[in-house]
Amino acid sequence: MEDILASNVFSFFKYANREIFLKGYLDRLGFKISSQEAIEAELIFWPRYEEKTEPDLVILTGNYYLLIEAKYLSDFGGETEKTKAQLTREIEGGMLEARNYNKNFRLIAITADYIYKKNKFKSVPECFSHYLTWTNWQQVSSFLNDILNNNLNLTRHEREFALDLYKLLDRKNLRGFKGFAILNASVSFLERLDRIFFEAKTARFRGAFIGFLNSLSLPETLYYCRRSIFFSHRQSNFTSLLQSGKLNPVRDYIFYEGEGRGNHGRERGNPPADSSGL
Repeated sequence: MEDILASNVFSFFKYANREIFLKGYLDRLGFKISSQEAIEAELIFWPRYEEKTEPDLVILTGNYYLLIEAKYLSDFGGETEKTKAQLTREIEGGMLEARNYNKNFRLIAITADYIYKKNKFKSVPECFSHYLTWTNWQQVSSFLNDILNNNLNLTRHEREFALDLYKLLDRKNLRGFKGFAILNASVSFLERLDRIFFEAKTARFRGAFIGFLNSLSLPETLYYCRRSIFFSHRQSNFTSLLQSGKLNPVRDYIFYEGEGRGNHGRERGNPPADSSGL
């Protein structure tokens, strides 16, 4: 799962407009590179180190050797009797390779957690902790969302490409949370409004129901009614209709009786001769 997700995300950064996407994403993580360095960056998927250590990706750009280890549903490999913990092996192997390239080494660990969980990185020795940078997939989603909403210079192909990746992350519930601070930008706008909710009188499109206050003719003040106007469970007896007196017999039909197409034309008050009732 992690390999497929990492391939989908970082293949996008490899083949999309690097000046916008790769540079922008690394800048957000704190790795400042120029546009030219982003264009010339080398992305190496699944390099091999000693002890069968295989990180997901290495990005060679500018002065950086960036090793990326991504997790989605699983955790980082722990220490065994024969091998060190996964992150420790990757840091040691990455540092050695970074020296060969004369670049600064950093390990970027990506998880699906919304917050940094220290217990996931307890296997990393304290002396290696400054090489570690944590981020999550939600940060990728948030970054793409910002680009799609704010960058008007994207071509149609770039926008569709980025939107496809954003929808993939959204489908996996890897969406970013911007926090409540974003609401502060709307305060000045709301202060200029008399009403912020639906107004039936000025709405161009609405359903049949426009609210009780607009649909009912109510007086300005509702008065207290001393007697119950609804069903009361205290009155459990059924009042018979016969209490109002006897029912007078009816000589005419009170229900429709049909015996053919011409029956409806029978004159009222003239029942058939053999009729003895209703």
